[in-house]
Amino acid sequence: MTAISGLANAALLAVINYSTSKIVEHSYNTQLILIAIIVYLIYVLTKSRAQKLTAVFAETVVYNVRERIVKYLINTELQEFEELGHAQIYTRLTKDTNEISSSSSLIANGIQSAVLVFFALIYLGFLNTTALFITIVMVAIAISNYFINSNKIKKEIGEATDLETVYFETLNEVTGGFKEIKLHQEKKKNLFDIKLQSVAKKLKEKKTITSAKISFYFVFAQAFFYALLCTMVFVVPVLDGSVLKDLAKITPTILFIIIPLSEAVATFDVVNRATVAVFNLDQLEERLKKNAFGHAEDIVVNEVFNDFKAIQLNHLHFAYYDHAGKEQFAIGPIDVEINKGSTIFIVGGNGSGKSTLVRLLTGLYQPDNGTVSIDGEQITEDNIREYRELFGVIFSDFFLFSELYGVKDVKEKNVFRLLKQMELSDKTGYKDGAFTHLNLSTGQRKRLAMIATLLEDKNVLVFDEWAADQDPEFRKYFYNDLLPEFKSQGKTVIAITHDDQYFNKADKIYKMEYGKFNEFKV
Repeated sequence: MTAISGLANAALLAVINYSTSKIVEHSYNTQLILIAIIVYLIYVLTKSRAQKLTAVFAETVVYNVRERIVKYLINTELQEFEELGHAQIYTRLTKDTNEISSSSSLIANGIQSAVLVFFALIYLGFLNTTALFITIVMVAIAISNYFINSNKIKKEIGEATDLETVYFETLNEVTGGFKEIKLHQEKKKNLFDIKLQSVAKKLKEKKTITSAKISFYFVFAQAFFYALLCTMVFVVPVLDGSVLKDLAKITPTILFIIIPLSEAVATFDVVNRATVAVFNLDQLEERLKKNAFGHAEDIVVNEVFNDFKAIQLNHLHFAYYDHAGKEQFAIGPIDVEINKGSTIFIVGGNGSGKSTLVRLLTGLYQPDNGTVSIDGEQITEDNIREYRELFGVIFSDFFLFSELYGVKDVKEKNVFRLLKQMELSDKTGYKDGAFTHLNLSTGQRKRLAMIATLLEDKNVLVFDEWAADQDPEFRKYFYNDLLPEFKSQGKTVIAITHDDQYFNKADKIYKMEYGKFNEFKV
């Protein structure tokens, strides 16, 4: 469609030129009006169709890329996700995909312009070969300048994209810590004036330099096109006198192709930006694909471990490393057996490794050494999904979903019963599979997270400082009523806590201290 559109556009030029010459010769034929209309309609219809098909194609590609990347993303490991960071993932799935989407129609238009120029040059060759030769030479010089500097431009665009990722990372700190920076003027000043503004300034400078270079090459090309027109009028007739008789047709032909030539050259910039976006997405997809634990395809997870007797951590060791590979903090070796139906408390100071232990226990982190086993069967890549299905976890930095995703056959009466039980009936409701109100206090949000976890009906419940944000009455209710209820249901409970007055509610207590794990005696 693009090729036909370009051909029709060039044909329209030929028809207009031919009709003009006939009018001058007083031999005008009314059939030329019909021909011009037909060619014009072909041009309009094919260009419109080409643009529509291009849009459909581009949006389909973007949809498929997003779908693949998100599928790999949700199957990648937590450590890899944390290393990638929210900003990079967000930038790739929004800015880069939008770059591809928005560039598609511009690229299609540029191709159509290039096709038009190609056929217009053929028409110019019929008019005069000298004019054709000079046009090709000057156009080649203008375009080759763009090609020569194309890699430099792509590098500049890539660096700008990387800076945008850093900017979004810093912006995440502003939005995520908004309450904190409102209370601390020096923190706000450092974050905004020093960090955010510094990155924004570098981004502005990089984009300004890149845009200036692109503009220079584009203006250089355009200047050559207008120089071509002047050459055709003032120089070519001196070199080839035969041009004079066709100059009235050659000049409007050159004028006719200057705008399409400019559009075709400008497309190189669009292609460069789209190429960088494609490269970024490809890199992200390959990285996620490589680090996805298991397969990205949907699989049916069997509840093979529901009737387990004990979970064993054997010589478990895990360490965090900096970018230079130097160990920053480690926990282990840890040897412990957690029997089904038991209630385990884990205590320890901040930074002692409790939350890291929870990530290892639940299979979110993979140990550097040692094993996690269930009834003697080692947890590996082949059975990690089934193992993870055992756990219902409320992390200290939990995320509260508005809907009960993944919970089948939810009975509204059970949800309302739990809302009443957690004293949230007057704070939020439940409608169409979602909670109606999430703007609650931290303690209330944790109670809502508890409701969602209980409805999942998992065999092992893990609470990371769940009671810390509850008022004294609800804290008492958690230890004296909820934990015994869970035990009576045969559920295994692992709770990170500092509430020593309730230590008698645990079957066993373990203490984390500087990464070491030992049984704690009250």
